[in-house]
Amino acid sequence: MQNLNNIKILVTRPKEQANTLCQMIEIAGGKAVRLPVIEIVAIENKTALLNSNLKKSDFAIFISANAVEKALPNLDLPPQCQIIAVGKRTAEKLKRSGIKALYPPPPFNSETLLEMPELQPAAIQGKKIVIFRGEGGREFLAKTLQQRGAIVNYVNVYRRIQPPAPAKMNPVDIITITSVEGLKNLLNMLKGQTWVQNTPFVVISERIALKAKQWGINAPIFVAARASDEGIFNAVLEAKRLKGQPQGIAPTNNNLL
Repeated sequence: MQNLNNIKILVTRPKEQANTLCQMIEIAGGKAVRLPVIEIVAIENKTALLNSNLKKSDFAIFISANAVEKALPNLDLPPQCQIIAVGKRTAEKLKRSGIKALYPPPPFNSETLLEMPELQPAAIQGKKIVIFRGEGGREFLAKTLQQRGAIVNYVNVYRRIQPPAPAKMNPVDIITITSVEGLKNLLNMLKGQTWVQNTPFVVISERIALKAKQWGINAPIFVAARASDEGIFNAVLEAKRLKGQPQGIAPTNNNLL
């Protein structure tokens, strides 16, 4: 079994989503240091959610587990509506509420979602699709579905905010980041603490890695092979093994949602 030898790993996921990765790190002998850089809050105005015309929709797409958590209490999913989740974790969240959802194979992102047979042009021409997501998400999914002939409606059910910055943080050995927004918040929250720029990063996409370099990260940046807790954990192991060397894990083609 891999041993992280008591090294400190910064876990920046929202607090509701950090437990699995923290447990994996600690079981392997590392120290998980929690610093949520994004807080998920429900959108108070439920008008768009309540007026989503779900009863007239053919498909409902949930873009994340957060979307499921924030939307479901206010929804009555009709039997004719095909439910699609962006990934396994989101589908499992739906399943716990008794809702069966289709989802694509990994990597779990908009690109693989759009490869599903159920979302090809012949299947969605003239169909009504509701997408439940967070405020300010990518437009790529909706635009592609519209180009394929679907009638698409977005419903924003949560938003992301930056938590208060800690007064002071001690250096860690590896920093994990799972979104460009999270990276931006981290650098804002730890502004002036120069150790951050010189600490190896583990990220889940080339896009985050590129932004990290642009925003002054001087240490090696490791790109996880998969955008999942397991992928991040394996990249942490590799970062620990190669720490101090000027190379990272071979980038993948994962994209953020």
